[in-house]
Amino acid sequence: MRYWMAAGLVGILAAGGCARGEHDGFESDSAEPAERPAAVARQALPAPVDSAPAPAASIREDSVRAAFRPLGRLGAREISELHQDVNAEQIAIARSLGVRASGATEITRLVKQGRLVALGDSTPYWVLRRMEHSAPYVTPDARAMLVQLGRRFHERLDSLGLPRYRMKVTSALRTDETQAELRRINSNASQTVSAHEFGTTVDVSHERFAVPTGSGAATEMLEEVGKENSRALQAELGRALADLRDAGALRVMMEDRQPVYHMTVARRAPAGAAK
Repeated sequence: MRYWMAAGLVGILAAGGCARGEHDGFESDSAEPAERPAAVARQALPAPVDSAPAPAASIREDSVRAAFRPLGRLGAREISELHQDVNAEQIAIARSLGVRASGATEITRLVKQGRLVALGDSTPYWVLRRMEHSAPYVTPDARAMLVQLGRRFHERLDSLGLPRYRMKVTSALRTDETQAELRRINSNASQTVSAHEFGTTVDVSHERFAVPTGSGAATEMLEEVGKENSRALQAELGRALADLRDAGALRVMMEDRQPVYHMTVARRAPAGAAK
């Protein structure tokens, strides 16, 4: 594990496009993000009014299991549609909408300029996994995309009577320097450039999900039920992604060798949409 620290910045940077097998690893199955040093720069999201979780006392295991019972997996056609946006296409969009940083010092400068923003370790919509090969920063447009996706995902869960499970973000910003490092240890790493190098792209697990904020005493039960029903959650997140793809908000590739949705923001966001 290698931590980069500069002017309040901590990130572990590595690189490569999301060629198959070229992702940050999962360090933990726990619902909360791994502990970071005190020097980490954070921009925590306050919980929006429309994302307040149900009180822990009202979450019953039998009702949660009953809500999952009729749900199925993604269909073959849905999976095919989530495989359309190849890496080259995502890189082209990333170049047009993103910024590049050579290392930690430049990331700090871009953050001060507002051209990069922190993802936040834990929000109503996602948690960060410990990242071995990237830093937890993206462009404001990419963060707005992730907020929009989180809201769409929660709307789907609400309509099915399910708790508001959260996404697990496994990879974000990478640099030229650390791409070279990744090539030395991962033969699947892109030999040219990665969409992750522009701050426009994140990877989100489609196999593991975090429990809702404020789960309290129900946390352990919700973790267990979420693992048992990960394919149903994968399907609902995939359908939320497909909706936003159809609306022109993002491009997405459902990776196979690594269990992630690899997504790139596809348009500018209105001011303030990243909050």
